[in-house]
Amino acid sequence: MPRPGAGGRSVLLVDWLGRGGIAQTTDAWAGELRAAGAPVLIATRPGRELAATGSRGSGPTGRVAAHRAVVRRAVDLIEEHRPATVVVQNYLAPPLEWPVLAAARRAGAVVVLVVHNHQPHSWWAGTAAGLGRSLRMADVVVAHSGYVARAVSAAVGGRDVVQVPLPVPADVPRPGDGRAPVDDDRLTAIHFGVLRRDNKGTRTVLDLADAGVPGWRFLVVGAGAPAAAPGAEVVPGYVSSAFLLDAVAGSAASVLPNRSASQSAAVVLAQALGSVVVTTAVGGVAEQVDDGVTGRLLARGAPPAAWRRALADLADPAARAPLAAAAQRKVWDDHARFAAAVRELARAALPRVPQPRS
Repeated sequence: MPRPGAGGRSVLLVDWLGRGGIAQTTDAWAGELRAAGAPVLIATRPGRELAATGSRGSGPTGRVAAHRAVVRRAVDLIEEHRPATVVVQNYLAPPLEWPVLAAARRAGAVVVLVVHNHQPHSWWAGTAAGLGRSLRMADVVVAHSGYVARAVSAAVGGRDVVQVPLPVPADVPRPGDGRAPVDDDRLTAIHFGVLRRDNKGTRTVLDLADAGVPGWRFLVVGAGAPAAAPGAEVVPGYVSSAFLLDAVAGSAASVLPNRSASQSAAVVLAQALGSVVVTTAVGGVAEQVDDGVTGRLLARGAPPAAWRRALADLADPAARAPLAAAAQRKVWDDHARFAAAVRELARAALPRVPQPRS
């Protein structure tokens, strides 16, 4: 880890959107940094679920204007507080974000760029144009999967990329601390996330629900979900964290037919809450699920019959229990590795305190 700058002792976290899976990860970074004693500043969009220093109410409307406002807020915080470390969570439009990286370097801060995906999943998720320069401006580059780490390293001449597992969201209880009971008489298969993106495979779940799978009900939750769907209960739009936690914890399986993925925060959430993940072996997701050990992995584009067979097998509690238990152990072990990495960053940011001689 590079030596921190000579400015303050705080860590600034920059999160461009302030909600969704990346925001949950940013929140976990903040929690571990604070637990290690590092003062934390956050720059993000106002009014979003991620608590932000000095960000209240509503900000500018329009995607570009809102993004520029976060850039200005981050630069202002850097110039005012001179943090020891600036952690930038992913990117939306790298050229607009370069002023943040430049301000951090002027302040002598260590610049950490966390790349959640080396290629945006859709035009809604931004553009990678200019990402190479952002990577070169960073002191440390972090990825949350080997899939992304290898792609990023190759894109910038083989530079080192630190791989750190995705964390468990901060508000998820530890195993045994309040998991909702699963109704074995009518099992719930949940599909959730930002579903307006084509890569989520929502159509597969809607087709399964329409055709029906004996013993299973389907629950579809998230922004971009249809207002209604035959055979499924649908909750469209962004929902509260408490609602989502209860829904996932009460499900027997999380059906996530991703067509592409850098890694999946939905997989982490389901595993932590004991919902058996049934997903596709794409991108970094294949690193998160060991087929037959911590969940079920199907091929990308697997036919409906394969999904029905997987759910039919999981209708038996004796088949689900060992998968759920193994996945919980793995995901909490991964979280411990994440926490250790972030606390190491915090130790780099904090000033060294002379120890008394014995």
